[in-house]
Amino acid sequence: MADLSGLPVAGASYGEPLPSYTDPRAALKKALPALHPGERISVTESAERYMRVNVSGQWQPFRADVAPYMVEPTDMTASRRFRALVFAGPSQSGKTLMLQTVACHAIMSDPGRVALFQMTRDAAALMEREKIGPVIYNSPKIRARLAQGRGADTIFQKLFTGGTHLTLDWPTPEKLASTTVRTLMATDFDRPAWGNGSIGDGDPYTQMRARTRTFLSRGMVIIESSPGAPIKDENWKAQTPHDCPPVGYGVLSLYPGGTRGRWYVPCPDCGVYFEMTFARLIYPNSADPVEAGEAARMRCPHCRQTFGHELKRELNGMGHWYHETSPDADGKVGVVRIDDPRLRRTDLLSYWLDGASAAFSTWAELVSGYRIALDHFEATGDEEKLRGTVTTGQAQPYLPRSASSDVEITLEALKDKARDTGVPKGVAPAWTRYITVSIDTQGTYFSVGVTAWGEGGAHQPIDRFDLIQPPATAPEAEGRTLKPGDYAEDWAVLEALSHQVWPVDGSEWGLKAVSLAVDMHGAGSTTDHAYKFYRGRRKAGEGRRWYLTRGSGGLNHSDRVWLKAPERARGNRKVASDIRILNMATDRLKDAVAVSLRLTGEGQNICHIPDWMDVKMLTEFTAERRTQSGWEKRPGMVRNESFDHLVQARAQHIIIGAERIDWAQPERPWAVLSIGNEFAVQMRKTELPEESALARPPPAARAAEPAAPGRGGWIQRRENWL
Repeated sequence: MADLSGLPVAGASYGEPLPSYTDPRAALKKALPALHPGERISVTESAERYMRVNVSGQWQPFRADVAPYMVEPTDMTASRRFRALVFAGPSQSGKTLMLQTVACHAIMSDPGRVALFQMTRDAAALMEREKIGPVIYNSPKIRARLAQGRGADTIFQKLFTGGTHLTLDWPTPEKLASTTVRTLMATDFDRPAWGNGSIGDGDPYTQMRARTRTFLSRGMVIIESSPGAPIKDENWKAQTPHDCPPVGYGVLSLYPGGTRGRWYVPCPDCGVYFEMTFARLIYPNSADPVEAGEAARMRCPHCRQTFGHELKRELNGMGHWYHETSPDADGKVGVVRIDDPRLRRTDLLSYWLDGASAAFSTWAELVSGYRIALDHFEATGDEEKLRGTVTTGQAQPYLPRSASSDVEITLEALKDKARDTGVPKGVAPAWTRYITVSIDTQGTYFSVGVTAWGEGGAHQPIDRFDLIQPPATAPEAEGRTLKPGDYAEDWAVLEALSHQVWPVDGSEWGLKAVSLAVDMHGAGSTTDHAYKFYRGRRKAGEGRRWYLTRGSGGLNHSDRVWLKAPERARGNRKVASDIRILNMATDRLKDAVAVSLRLTGEGQNICHIPDWMDVKMLTEFTAERRTQSGWEKRPGMVRNESFDHLVQARAQHIIIGAERIDWAQPERPWAVLSIGNEFAVQMRKTELPEESALARPPPAARAAEPAAPGRGGWIQRRENWL
C-alpha cells in the first residue's frame, strides 16, 4: 500500500493565516473615480484650479495671466477638431509648462493615457526630478490622485486613480513604433536627439500621429521647441502674412502645414494690432552692448511710434493669436481668430511666438545678448553663440553666414586679396608675434603649413612644403617615398621642425613655432605611430609644444577645441591614456576660417593672403563648401591642405590661449619679440635675408632656392608639388 503520511492533512494549519478580505466599500471608493465622466473645464482652468508651480522658490497656484499667449494653444490641446499642435517659441517662454498643464488636465479632469517624450533617457529623468515630480508632490489635489503600490510612482511612469497613465519617454524607433496613447507630447523637437527629421522608419512627427490614431478625434500630438534647423534658402521671401522660411526638419518644418498662428498686441499709440518681434526693436548700434540693450524700444510698423519694455506685460494681456485664412477666389490670404470659419483648412494647429513677446525675458537681455554674440563672431569667426541668441532667444531660424552664397570663398576673391607684401616665402611679416605649424598626414608625405600670427588674431600663411623623403635611419629609406602609416621611423622627419627658425621681415629676430600640430589619422598604423612620435617629443622635453589632432564633424559641439585622452579602444589595442588629443570641432573651425578668408582690409581675425601662393594653392581654400549640415568636399576637388592647415592653425591659436591676450600688455612671453621669448632667436646678419631678396623671386628661382636657415637634417622640401 502507498505511504500517504507525507501528504497534507485536511483542516491542518500551515504558516501564517491568510489576511482578511478587504471591505468592498473601500475598493468601490477607489474605483469610482474611474467611472466619473470627464470634467467640462478648459486645460488652463484645470491648471489654475489644481496645479501649483514654483515661483522664485515659492509654490503658488498656477496663473494663466503670467503668459497670456499660452492660453489659446494650451486650451486647444483638448480640441476635437484638430489632431496635432506645434508651438515654436523662445526658451523661457512657458511652452514647456504647457505640457505640464496638459498632464494636469488629464489627471484631474479628463483621464487618459499620456506620454511625454524628452530628448534622451537622462533628459526624461531630469525632467521628472526637476519639473514633473515636484509639481505633483507640491499640488495637494494632484498628489491625492497618485496611485499607491508597486510601479505606480517611478521615474518614467506615474499612475493615477481615475485612469490616467503618464509616462516619460525618449525618441527611439522602438518607442515611436510601439506606443499607443491618447495624448503624445514632445519637447525640444529641434534637438539632434530627434534625428534631425528622421528616426527609424521615417520622420518622428508622422510616427507620432500614427500612435494616436486609435483614439480618433480624441487623439492629439503636441510638439514644442525653439527653432533649431537652419534656413535652407537664403533668397526666400514670404508669400503669405505668416509664411515661414524653409527648413529641413524641426518645428518650423511643420508650422507651414498648420494654421500659422502669430501673436498680436495693440499699439499703445495708434491701437492697431501688430506683432512684437526682435526685428522691430530699435537701439543704438554704436553703443556698448549693455547700453544698447537698456535703450531698446519697440517700433509700431503702422504709426512708427516707439515704446519701452515696461508696457510689454500690459500689452500681452490684451493680445490675441491670429491665424491665416485659406486663399480666397483671388488667391489672397488674410488673418483671422481661431474660431473664424475662414480659418485655414488643416487638422494641424501651428503657433510661432517671437522672442520679443516672451514673458520671462527682457528686450535688454535679447539685445545685449545678440550684440555680445555678434562681437564674438566678428572677433573669432565662430557662429555658435550668435546662432544660439537667434534660435533660442529670438525664436527665429538661423541662416549660417558661412553657408550664404554672398559670402562664399571664391578663387577670384582670394586672388584679389593676395597681398603684394614683398615678403618671400619662408619669411614672416613684420607684424608677426608667434608662429604655428600645421602638419597634414597623407599616405606618402607630410604636408606642412606654417602660419604667422599677430595682434587681434590677424594671421598669414608664410610657408608651405611637403616632406616626401624618409630619414636616412629609416628602414629601406633609399629608393622609397615616405610612408607614415607603414614605418614609425618615418615620423622622425618631423623632429627638425621643432628647431626651424623663420626670419621676421625687417627684424634681427627669427621665430620658432610656439605650437606644432600633426594629424594623427591615416591608413595602416598611422595612429599608433603618431602616439609613439608624440611620446618621443615629450621625452625630449617638447611635449607642451606638440599636439596630435583629431577632427570631429558636425555643428553641435559645445566647444571648438578640447584636450582629451583617446576613447577606450576595442579588441586587444591598448588605450593611450597618457596622451591628450587636441580634438577639433572641424565644422565650427572651418566656419571661422572661412570668415577670416573673406575679410578684407584690416580687422580682428583677418587672414592675409601672401602673393607667393599660386592659383593651385589658392584653389585648395575653395575645395570645400558649406552646407546646412556642415562642410563637405566639392566634386572633383582632391587637395585641400591649404584649408586644413588653417583649421589646425586656428585650433592651436585657441588652445594656447592666444584669443585671450591683452595686446596692450601681453602676459604671454611668447607673444613679444624679445630676449624673454624662448621661441625668439636673435639672428646674425649673415642669416638675415638680403634686402634685394625681399622682392618676389621668379618661379624658377623659387623652386631651386636652398633650405632656409635652421632647416637641417633630412628635411627635404617638395617645392614643385603639383
